[in-house]
Amino acid sequence: MHFDLSALKELPSVSLADLDSTWTTLRRYDTKFILDRDIVDQFLRQTTMRFAALEVSDARSFTYQTSYFDTPELLLYRDHAQRRRRRVKVRTRHYVESNRTRLEVKAKLGNGQTQKMLFEDRQDIGNDEICLINDAILELHQSQRYREIADRLQPTAVTTFQRSTVINRDSVERITVDSALALEAANKKFEMLPNLVLVEIKSPHRISDSVRHLRKLGIHPTSFSKYCAAVEAAEIMRPRIHSASKLAQTLTASKTLV
Repeated sequence: MHFDLSALKELPSVSLADLDSTWTTLRRYDTKFILDRDIVDQFLRQTTMRFAALEVSDARSFTYQTSYFDTPELLLYRDHAQRRRRRVKVRTRHYVESNRTRLEVKAKLGNGQTQKMLFEDRQDIGNDEICLINDAILELHQSQRYREIADRLQPTAVTTFQRSTVINRDSVERITVDSALALEAANKKFEMLPNLVLVEIKSPHRISDSVRHLRKLGIHPTSFSKYCAAVEAAEIMRPRIHSASKLAQTLTASKTLV
């Protein structure tokens, strides 16, 4: 079940074309927060920053379904869980309402920034996609660790959620608000508690205006990863100690999928 954030409805709207025109950088810093819905509403209403919400066909919330791929030994998960400074992630994303799909190769760079390479209209990993992934990884992360890894990738987890996107007209900053998060892995499904949302602030600056504002309110970032949460919640891998506590506080009990 999805519950709209009331503050999002009150913001001025921005079109998809205008949204894309505000973002030209290939690299960015991503800062995540897990927040109660009331806190997000309060932040969006009380800030002096000029926010606007993406609106398409009178809708401000959209369904995303993301499939993650990893090696049989979960190399990509392990690198994330061990917080390697340079790592990659491979996933396909389905934008449900518009029925668009794309393949994404996302890299965490050594300086903390992230960079993505996108391939439109790709949903599965076949021979063509294997070449695209290997070439993308070679460009983003020139390391023997991931050399020719694409032909070993297999579906590992799926996440589904509702996303709203907000831009800050006073700076180069994009904020995504994810709710109704569901995680699927190893034939099990988990859902985020309905009062919580995952907020991600994307900016070319390490500390953006919104991140600075939230920190002044005593709200601190989290390292929560949807993919890692799915793997750990399904007990494919044992959660790290601090991660296990975080999962228990954010996810409901599992359901076995038939």
